[in-house]
Amino acid sequence: MRTTRHRLRLVFAAAFTVCLVAGPSVLYAADRLVPGRWEFTMNTDGDLSVVTSCMSAEDAKQFNGDSASGKAAAEKKNHGRCTIQSFTVKGDTVAYTLVCGSRTISNTTAFHGDTSEGTSITTVSGEVVTSHVKARRLGACT
Repeated sequence: MRTTRHRLRLVFAAAFTVCLVAGPSVLYAADRLVPGRWEFTMNTDGDLSVVTSCMSAEDAKQFNGDSASGKAAAEKKNHGRCTIQSFTVKGDTVAYTLVCGSRTISNTTAFHGDTSEGTSITTVSGEVVTSHVKARRLGACT
């Protein structure tokens, strides 16, 4: 049985990965992700956690481009810490799967300019934790 402490560790690991992959952006007409400071709220079995991150122009390339350029940007950003198993962009939705050691993280996010929502599924040693993530842009990075 999962303990709350163990579950929170997995949630924070997922949050770190969201921030790792979801870096910042520059605004173009077709951008899914608007640059700036973002707040991510994760709900995992009723446990809420909130993480903020400043999204840069370089990092946002993986969300505002196509599948191939998104995967290339994610691979460049993570410096070999994780393997990008898949990275798909379809309309306003980005889906990817990362393998980081014994941890597998699958994420699907729908972007709406200043907001996004999605699901992150983290598997470690056969244990699966599903987090629902909502994000909103807070403004410019300071």
